[in-house]
Amino acid sequence: MPLRSRTGSRTELVTAPPQLVSRLEIRVRFCETDLMGIVHHANYLAYFEAGRVDWLRKRGVLYDAWVKADVHLPVVESHLRYRKSARFDEVLTVETSRLDLSRVTVRFGYRVLRGEELLCEGDTWLACVGVAMGAKRIPTFVDDVMKSAEMT
Repeated sequence: MPLRSRTGSRTELVTAPPQLVSRLEIRVRFCETDLMGIVHHANYLAYFEAGRVDWLRKRGVLYDAWVKADVHLPVVESHLRYRKSARFDEVLTVETSRLDLSRVTVRFGYRVLRGEELLCEGDTWLACVGVAMGAKRIPTFVDDVMKSAEMT
């Protein structure tokens, strides 16, 4: 999945290995549209989150288990680029890729598609924190998941 990523003033093309890409189909709900009948821009962040949760689920992660292990991954930065509009009842595909992984952060990339047509792309950075919201090193079991392919 190629993703254009902005770093400062330059744009780079980032491609994740196929095993780090997952796809989720979603249908646009009426409540996600605005008065013009198109998906409101803020909903794309919700689509990104749905894709990210699905990416983890397909690798055997139940987020509640991570919470019990005092591992939280809040979004600390996000970027979106809107290309075309989506409308009520259209079926969209959210492609989610794990792009970067450090000792404390992970970056996911996203593409929202209608068929082969790119509607929106972007990325989010997540930081590993404990219940007290202090940064902490990503545990080995989380690191292993972030490097794994889908189980299903």
